[in-house]
Amino acid sequence: MTTPEKFKVWLETIYVSDKTKKPLTTGTQYVTGLNALNKQFNLSGDGIYDINTNLNHIRNLIDKPENFQKDYSSHFNAFVKFRDYYIERNDKNKKALQRQVDVFKKQQVEISAIETTIKYFEGLDYIIISKEKDNVGWDLEATNINETLFLEVKGLSGSISSIELTPNEYKKSKENQTHYKLCIVTNALTNPRLEVFSFSFEKNIWTNEQNETLQIEERIGARMWK
Repeated sequence: MTTPEKFKVWLETIYVSDKTKKPLTTGTQYVTGLNALNKQFNLSGDGIYDINTNLNHIRNLIDKPENFQKDYSSHFNAFVKFRDYYIERNDKNKKALQRQVDVFKKQQVEISAIETTIKYFEGLDYIIISKEKDNVGWDLEATNINETLFLEVKGLSGSISSIELTPNEYKKSKENQTHYKLCIVTNALTNPRLEVFSFSFEKNIWTNEQNETLQIEERIGARMWK
């Protein structure tokens, strides 16, 4: 459908006339008016209908005393509303699509982080059980003949180890400090790198094998970073 055709449909379905307070019975006259303006001002190509056309410049031409015609002015004003409508709608569509992309990316990050963590602990002869849907305060349980570890997995697309715990996760991390592990996977979609943080009772802080520590900012849950 061409832009003039879209404009005509919009006039007859969505546009609200200042005079009748409802859409036009037919938008043909308005399309004809814009075509006349294109011809009058010698506009090339699609003229007013071209998305790159400077409508402010066209408005200035229409408002000149020697060019002014009331009908053409109202036709042009309607078209300005039409273009604003479609620009706004396209922006909303783009934002909706971006939200879908963001959700998908987050899911892929989480999947990669879980897979990376499972592979690591299975390599240490742990048996892994998923608790992701059980709302227990951690994602995985890793069990061998000596112990069961509670693994809370956090995936990040970047390289900065800054995570947030839900209130339940933070509560369980404090209740189960001996067995609770924070498994942070950075660069999850490109080059996954796992860091495992355990609670050090000696230092009273979360630390990894490289003696890097997590700073804690308590909120309702908690935010941690190194």
